[in-house]
Amino acid sequence: MTFKTKLLLITILPLIAVSILIGGTTYYQSRELINAQTQAVEQRILSAKRQEIRNYVSLALTSIEQIYREEPGGREAAQARVKDILQHLTFDYDGYFFVYTLDGTNIVHPKLPHLVGGNWWDLQDDNGDYVIRNLILAAQAGGGFHQYVWHKPSAGTVEEKLGYAILLDKWGWMLGTGLYTDDIAREVAAIHADIAGSIRQTLLVTFMITLAAIVIAGLLIAGVRFSEQRFADSRLKELTNRIFQVQEQERKRVSTELHDSISQLLVSVRYGVEMIHSEAGSSPDLQTQAAKCLKTLDGTIAEVRRISRDLRPSVLDDMGLSAALGSLGKEFQNQSGIVVNVTADQCQTRLSEGAKTALYRVVQECMTNVARHAGASEVTISLKVGQHSLVLSVEDNGVGLPRPLPRSGGLGFRNMRERIETYGGRLTLSRRTAGGTRIWVQMPLDKQLAKAA
Repeated sequence: MTFKTKLLLITILPLIAVSILIGGTTYYQSRELINAQTQAVEQRILSAKRQEIRNYVSLALTSIEQIYREEPGGREAAQARVKDILQHLTFDYDGYFFVYTLDGTNIVHPKLPHLVGGNWWDLQDDNGDYVIRNLILAAQAGGGFHQYVWHKPSAGTVEEKLGYAILLDKWGWMLGTGLYTDDIAREVAAIHADIAGSIRQTLLVTFMITLAAIVIAGLLIAGVRFSEQRFADSRLKELTNRIFQVQEQERKRVSTELHDSISQLLVSVRYGVEMIHSEAGSSPDLQTQAAKCLKTLDGTIAEVRRISRDLRPSVLDDMGLSAALGSLGKEFQNQSGIVVNVTADQCQTRLSEGAKTALYRVVQECMTNVARHAGASEVTISLKVGQHSLVLSVEDNGVGLPRPLPRSGGLGFRNMRERIETYGGRLTLSRRTAGGTRIWVQMPLDKQLAKAA
C-alpha cells in the first residue's frame, strides 16, 4: 500500500466516520429538541385554553349570578330564566354551555337538543370514557377539567375536547363548557413537520457534501475538511435560529390572543359589573358583591396582561429595544425588590427585529439568573450604540461565579450565546472586580438598515 493510498485512507475514513457521527448526533439532538419544543408549545397552548375556559365559565356565572342567588319569582321561574340565558350564551364557532342534574339528566344543550330531557349517566365516548359521569364528579370535587371526545358542530366530526365543570349546589346542577383541542394537534404537527424537514435537508446536504469530499480528497484534503466543518456549523446555527424563530412566533401569537381576546372580554365584563355597582345604590349587599367582583376582575386583567407581557412584550414591537429594557428593569425591580439601573441608547432602525428579540431575551435570562442565584441587591443594565456596533452589559453585585470559572457555562448561558452568535455577535461571562457577575455582549449593527436610517 503506497503512502498516498494510506494518506487518502487516513483522511477519508475519519471524514466518513466524523460525517456519520455528526449526522447521527445532529439527528438525535434535533429530535430531542423537536420533542422538547413541541411539548413546550403544546403545554403553553393547553394552559392558555384552560385559562380561556375558566374565563368563559366566570362570564357565564356572572350572567346568572343574581338570578341564581335571589331566585326572583320562585325557584322554578329562576331556573327557567337561567336555562334560557345559558341556551343562548355561546362563543366562537363551537363554544356553548351545557347543564346536567346530578343524576345525569340533561336540561340545557344548545348544539344537541335531542339530549335534553334524557339521562346520560352511562354515556360513553369512542374511547370508553363515561363523559357525563366524570364531568359531574369533577364538578362535585370543587370544579375541574376532563378530557374526552365529543361531537364538533362546525365540522360534524368527533374530536378531542377539554371540558370544565362546576357545581351549582343549591339547585343540584352541573354547569360545564369546553374547547376542542384538535387545533393543538394540528399546530404541533405543523411545527414538528417544519423542523423535521429542516433536519432532513441538513442531513441530505451533509451526505452529498461528504460524497463530494471523498471524490476530491486527494487534491483538496485539508480544504475540504475545513470547509465541511464550517458548513456543518453554519447549518446547525441555521437550525438553532429556526427553532428560536418558531418559539418567538408562537409566544407572540399566544400573547396577542391573550391581549386582544381574553383581556378585552374581561374589560367588557368589568364595564358591566361597574355599571351594576353604580346602579346598586339602594342595595348595599349587591353593591358590596359588585365591588368584590370588580376587585377580582382587576386582578384577573392584571394577571392576563402580565402573562401576555412575559410571553412577548408589546413594548418591544411598538417602542423598541430601549423602552423594552427599561420596562423589563422596572417590572423586575417591582417584583423582586432588587434595584435595577437601566441606561439604554435608542437603536432606531439599525438593528433587525430578530437581533432586538435576541438581546431582550438575553437580558431576560440574566435577570432570571440574578433572582435565582445571585443574591444581589442591585443590577445595572447598559446598552450603548456606536457607529458600527452596540455593546450590552448586565452587571450585578451578588455572590459572583463559582471558582474556577466555568468554561462554557450552563444551558442558559449556551442558549444566550447561540442567540447572539446567530446575528454575528459575541457574548462573554466574567466576574466583576468588586464582586458579582458581568455579562457582556457586542453585536454589529445591520449595515443595510443603518444606511437606510
